[in-house]
Amino acid sequence: SLLYTIKFEFAKRPHMGFGGRFALPLTGYAAFIVVLILFGVCTKLDDDGVPNMASNTTRAVLPASAGHMMGSYGMMMDATAMCVMGFGFLYAFCRKYTWGGITLNFFICGLCFLWCQVATCIVTSIFEGKFIKSDINIASIISADLVTAAVLITFGVVYGFVSPCQIIIICLVEPVAMKLNEHIVIHYLHTADAGGSILTHAFGAVFGLGLTLGLGTKPEDIPPQNRLTNYMSDTFAMVGTIVLWMFWPSFNGALLYNDVTVQQRVVVNTYLAICASCVTAMVTSNLVHNNKFSMIEVQNATLAGGVSIGMSCSYNVQPWVPVLIGGLAGALSSVGYGKIAEILENAGVMDSAGATQLHGIPGVFGALVAGIVVIASPGSNNQYFSANAQWTEADGTSTGKQFGMILGSIVCTMAIAFVTGALNGLLCRVPICDKVEDHQLIDEGPYFEMEMEHELVEKEMELKEV
Repeated sequence: SLLYTIKFEFAKRPHMGFGGRFALPLTGYAAFIVVLILFGVCTKLDDDGVPNMASNTTRAVLPASAGHMMGSYGMMMDATAMCVMGFGFLYAFCRKYTWGGITLNFFICGLCFLWCQVATCIVTSIFEGKFIKSDINIASIISADLVTAAVLITFGVVYGFVSPCQIIIICLVEPVAMKLNEHIVIHYLHTADAGGSILTHAFGAVFGLGLTLGLGTKPEDIPPQNRLTNYMSDTFAMVGTIVLWMFWPSFNGALLYNDVTVQQRVVVNTYLAICASCVTAMVTSNLVHNNKFSMIEVQNATLAGGVSIGMSCSYNVQPWVPVLIGGLAGALSSVGYGKIAEILENAGVMDSAGATQLHGIPGVFGALVAGIVVIASPGSNNQYFSANAQWTEADGTSTGKQFGMILGSIVCTMAIAFVTGALNGLLCRVPICDKVEDHQLIDEGPYFEMEMEHELVEKEMELKEV
């Protein structure tokens, strides 16, 4: 019987969990059924702007101007492309996890895009004290993109350490934790973060660090050959970098469809910052590595400007400010890939894709810079950091008080992300989930059907490297 088979496989191979080879189907189908049921209970189609029809036989025809939210459809698709294509190809950098990086990234997107809508309903209902269904519209899809990006950043930290079954658990826990933190930061600390410097990027990176500690994976457990890249995998990763770089202004500005003036400012500031980080990251890489470029820094640190400008991208500042912020972030991130990674590994923490250097540190740096900009602009209306839809200054909030709110938001985000990440790591150890054995860390082989020719090519490459 199925139950006997599961028990036999668990006794024979305990790392596979109680579910044995059925761990992913059991967990996956169960998760899908839960999402489907809760989707029916927790969501509804947004019908704003649709007039009441006198007769159910009459079809209402709305002019294009009535669907103002559709103006963000292009930006929504850009943000979705960043998640699916940008992160997907970026995570193809490891030669023994190229399929794993792209495929599991795709899997995370599919599950999180749906679950985020339910998570929004759960968190909103908790804080409002009454059940409120989530409206499904372009704005909610964009919001799901931002949340999914945080989960993908976390995946970068534990890249190759978690099984597909464990990934499902992460996808169900992290969006709820992120929406919880987001609500506290926006509605209680009155800190707006249009591009998600801390709400998306720093949260995802710190959650991943906590998750790593909860899982108990150590850098010394990873086979050295599994951490190698090659020419083809690095080329794929560079394609992901370019996709992310091109669409980042849309990612930061997509939700501001109600204020075209601010949306344009976000796009322009992000564009300037990410151009600057591209320059300084590559120059710094060349300086640090004896007149040569390091591909991991070219693939990642060049994007740091988009992360660091996230909180201040809606501010009304002179163009040199985002150029400076992006330039500093690019150099900081490039240096971090050589120094911070070593410090983390010496401390027993492994960050496979360097998400700490690309998202964590630049995210916190961007929030601190935003606070400095607030302090440097007293008596002005430049800052758009309150919780309301128009992104205007909160009533009675001074620049000094707002600086304190931003610092509080950083601390709050770091604390919630790390604690929930560590708890999620412990939860991923539940017996039903298969676990990745030490010799299979960052190795996609156990999860894919591979042609014999592919395996022979891999062996040939290993022999050449030896």
